[in-house]
Amino acid sequence: MIASRPVRVISLLVLAVVLLISVRGLFGTAGSNGAAAQAQRPQSTTGVVERVLDGDTVDVDVAKQGIVRVRLLGVDAPEIAHPGKAGECFGSEANAALGRLLPSGTRVRIVSDPSQDLVDVYGRWLRYLQRDGDDVGRAQIRAGAAGVLESGSSLSRTGTYRRAEQRARDQRLGMWASCP
Repeated sequence: MIASRPVRVISLLVLAVVLLISVRGLFGTAGSNGAAAQAQRPQSTTGVVERVLDGDTVDVDVAKQGIVRVRLLGVDAPEIAHPGKAGECFGSEANAALGRLLPSGTRVRIVSDPSQDLVDVYGRWLRYLQRDGDDVGRAQIRAGAAGVLESGSSLSRTGTYRRAEQRARDQRLGMWASCP
């Protein structure tokens, strides 16, 4: 016997809800940015820098997890050249500046921001990095090797980063002296 149209519609709706719950269960925590994420304390772990990829991205060896790619939260460094794509003004210099701050083998603390996603669409961890207690992102911004990444939601360190950027601009440091 074939079910009536209302029964089929309800069955499809139930199936859709079950699928949605299943998918959120698999992927929900990485992209969660709601009240539950904001109520959490920052998560922290340590690792060892494997290599610097550009002015705001680093590969870090984290115990029991292997190499993870970390995108510095709140930091916007100029892009370096890629095959078929020219780099931006000061991209190579920003990359070198981060390499000086974080040479391979450097021990770092990796810290989340409870107001932000833990992972971006490229699978990179979105975190602050600290070396010997110093905020690496702030150091990049303070040196003029990066600016503040303005996003839809405010980071816990946005104010500090904006002040560091304004000082670098006022002093015409790094890219603020070299780029139009």
